[in-house]
Amino acid sequence: MALAVVAVFCSGFQRLPQRLPSSAPVRPASRAAAYMALPELYVYDHCPFCVRVRVAAGVLGVPHKLVFMGNDDVETPTAMVGKKIAPIWVDEEGPMAESLDIIAKFDAGGQIAPASGRTDLKAWQKSVQTLMRKLQRPRYVMVPLPEFMQKAGRDAFVANHQMPPFEKSEWKGNPDMPLEQKYQKYSEAFAQTPELLAEANAKVAELEGMIHAPEACTEGLGFSYDDVDLWARLRSLTVVKGLQIGPKTRAYLDHFAEAGDVPLYDVMAV
Repeated sequence: MALAVVAVFCSGFQRLPQRLPSSAPVRPASRAAAYMALPELYVYDHCPFCVRVRVAAGVLGVPHKLVFMGNDDVETPTAMVGKKIAPIWVDEEGPMAESLDIIAKFDAGGQIAPASGRTDLKAWQKSVQTLMRKLQRPRYVMVPLPEFMQKAGRDAFVANHQMPPFEKSEWKGNPDMPLEQKYQKYSEAFAQTPELLAEANAKVAELEGMIHAPEACTEGLGFSYDDVDLWARLRSLTVVKGLQIGPKTRAYLDHFAEAGDVPLYDVMAV
């Protein structure tokens, strides 16, 4: 059918001149070659480890091509690094995985300050892990993220990512839990939004005392690995409609969305 459509389409233009007018825009070969030579970054949009690399590359101004993989695509990452994983950085030296290793490669000069070792940030992240899984995971497969454009991608995510209180060992690969049941658990979590939001609002309010400034969460460091990790995780807060984000946290989110060229989810929040 596609070939037939092309044949009919082309037949209607038999009388057109074979040469385009000289004023037609033509992409210079040198520009095309330069674009093709750029490193490639393979990612999932929702993945915080992928966002680490994206925000770091954006702040540092590292040119690259961004490639979104379908969440069900096992073949592409496996062909490059031997397993289904993201992010993957591909340059003239070949592919490499692991977010912090990738950043270290393109930040060989050490423009990003080392992590401070703050325990409060890690403790906060751990304290909201279960809560955020309940809020964010159902929404990831509801909104138009590139890795979930096809049902197979959404199915792969739901099949492999447990919904609390289930543990991963109880969820992934469990023959006694069909995919339909897993989707039902996602729907049940989404239905709990009102009570989950009340808890989440209280936890997010705690960030106001942890974030130093829009440009850096840790005083005296400037842009650091504290920001690379924290911002990558906080970005997904914006997929939750109605979540109350304090002014310091909002300014921090907005700053790195622009500086790092990584959009937030506000326009698609549910």
